[in-house]
Amino acid sequence: MSLSLMPALTQQEAESIHRHSLDLLERVGIRYNTPRALQVLEQAGCHVDYDRAWASLRRDLVEWALQQAPRVVRLSARDPAHDVMLDGRHPHHTTDSQGTQAIDLETGERHDSTAQDLRRGLLFADALDMVDIVNVMVAAGDVPAHLRTVAHFSLAFTHTSKHVRTGVLHAGQVPFIVELARAAAGDGPVGESQPIFSVIDCTLSPLMHDGPMTEACIELARLGVPILVLPMPLAGGTAPVSLAGTVLVHNVEFISGLVLYQAVNPGTPIVYGTSASQMDMHTGHYRISADGYGLGLALCAMARFYNLPVNLNGLASASQALDAQYGHEATAATLLAYLAGADEIYSVGLLGSAQVLSLEKMVLDNHLAHEIQNMARSFVADEDHLQAELIARVGIGGHYLNQRETRSFTRREYLPPWPPAGKTMREVARAEALDLLHRHQALPLPVGAADKIDAIMAEADRELALSEGRTR
Repeated sequence: MSLSLMPALTQQEAESIHRHSLDLLERVGIRYNTPRALQVLEQAGCHVDYDRAWASLRRDLVEWALQQAPRVVRLSARDPAHDVMLDGRHPHHTTDSQGTQAIDLETGERHDSTAQDLRRGLLFADALDMVDIVNVMVAAGDVPAHLRTVAHFSLAFTHTSKHVRTGVLHAGQVPFIVELARAAAGDGPVGESQPIFSVIDCTLSPLMHDGPMTEACIELARLGVPILVLPMPLAGGTAPVSLAGTVLVHNVEFISGLVLYQAVNPGTPIVYGTSASQMDMHTGHYRISADGYGLGLALCAMARFYNLPVNLNGLASASQALDAQYGHEATAATLLAYLAGADEIYSVGLLGSAQVLSLEKMVLDNHLAHEIQNMARSFVADEDHLQAELIARVGIGGHYLNQRETRSFTRREYLPPWPPAGKTMREVARAEALDLLHRHQALPLPVGAADKIDAIMAEADRELALSEGRTR
């Protein structure tokens, strides 16, 4: 059994947050900003107002929906060896997502992110052994806007064989993404087997949903695609300045998403996202203070209260460089996530509050994840490890270097210090990053899949460009 924290919330506190959430969902309601969501909820017996794009969620419907969402969620991958099971047994690391800049590994120059930067980040995520879930880490800014989201999925399915995740902006993109997934997976029907991707549904605080994104998630819920519902209330800005009040706003928004997608398709896999944060009340900037880490821990406790898998912040940093601030923030948040028992730990790879891709950071994050995993693992003190007979045999004043048990346990279990003696972390990370950049190749696509993906992308380019033109 691994080490753990005491729950951030007592059972009574979690029940109070749940009770207030039920009241607010029914009395204040949620603005979904799309009639498609209102139609689903109206059919489920909710009171809706199409003029306001608003719905009031019945308490019994909320309780029913919470019972439908599965506790164990399987995130399948193009390579089944990389399938992820969110079952509460141990955490899985994800990459960061939706950055806008990248640092060139060879020159150190910073620039607006491109498709080539995304390709490199995806290949690194594919190679790094602690990365289990691959978010699209930066935007391909050189791809036309109407095609960009679909291109993100295409690049991800091609350059990693691990589970892929990102947001879908509107329902028109869904058919192309589904076809890309089928091609990459060898034409396996997405709706009949486990899909090789999941999506993020970002709510709009306070108490709203993005209409086009919600429409896309409705279509994906019908196919059984896992959805990470990710509220992002800002304490002091789009939520009360009190941390408990922010937790309540976050929980209300999360439940409003879960209820909708269970009403669409009971049993839709849902992950409890925890992106509540704080406003610096002196400057108005987005920033997390020391007590802000408690937001994630409290939300993790709410996910456990609902018996749902949970995604918790980890390796991200506000620092613009691989410095002491990065080390402090990444270590503190990731260690807390391990001790809290998160199913997913977000996120590897970006600096500057999730804006700047650093391939060196991806490598350092991978090492840091290994170190923290070893810190948090349980201590073994069985008879084999106590070695009482060996201690008696060596006796007083002896040494253990020439004992067979020393050789045996060193080969089996010894963890050498990192970085290796005589080297710095940056030296090791840079050397490893350069090696990965020039050496690693993802698992090839199935035969014929590349041609199918090219054809799907060409059709998406035509159709989505026409659709965008019609909506202007």
